[in-house]
Amino acid sequence: MKTKHLKSTLALVTATLVMGLFNNFEFVDWSKVLKLPLVETVNEASRVAHAKELLGGRYKGSAAQKIEGRSALNVMIYEKVQGYLAPQWKNRAGDISSVIISESDKYNLDPVFVLAIIKTESSFDPLIVGSFGEIGLMQIKPDTAEWIAKKYGIAWKGKKTLQNPVSNVRIGAAYMDYLRKQFPGKATKYVSAYNMGPRNVRRLVAKNVMPAEYNSRVMKNYGEFYKKLATTEVTRTTVATN
Repeated sequence: MKTKHLKSTLALVTATLVMGLFNNFEFVDWSKVLKLPLVETVNEASRVAHAKELLGGRYKGSAAQKIEGRSALNVMIYEKVQGYLAPQWKNRAGDISSVIISESDKYNLDPVFVLAIIKTESSFDPLIVGSFGEIGLMQIKPDTAEWIAKKYGIAWKGKKTLQNPVSNVRIGAAYMDYLRKQFPGKATKYVSAYNMGPRNVRRLVAKNVMPAEYNSRVMKNYGEFYKKLATTEVTRTTVATN
């Protein structure tokens, strides 16, 4: 009876400690406890501001709003990247996630938006080549990439630079920043420009035609990412924070 009672007591104490840890997971450095790769912290203010710009009046009540203040968002992003990458690239998931978050912070972008661009463009294939010569995760043409790299002071060693997923994201995020400045506050226009170029967007707008097809695909992926993030349970990877 004593042994049985001792086991029950130990089980209760263990359960209490575990519950305490999970109820206070924001105060635990889970990246060290679970030996996860170190991933940049999301700039919450920039994420929210850009999400509001992208969604406008639809932000209120959206999944993007529902995850406000969730400290483990960085590792949730890592989990999505790691899940989409092919087996030979999974060991780069930490680096790719970190550069998505750090470059988003640099240009005041929502990192989930960058995920949506990557999903739309390449489905997370770092070596895919498009029909017009676009390369890598964010599907950038070498001539555009070279121009942007020089403009933003990013290292450029020819088109092979775009085969490096980290460099690819750096250049892609910088290009999005450039386009966003061309159409300040006009999300549909700068998102569309990423696909067809700013000149073509202006030509369509001059004809009273608003480009929408590419923007719709990106925003669909954006919304789906947020829905998944908003309903993600606290698991081995998503409880982590740095």
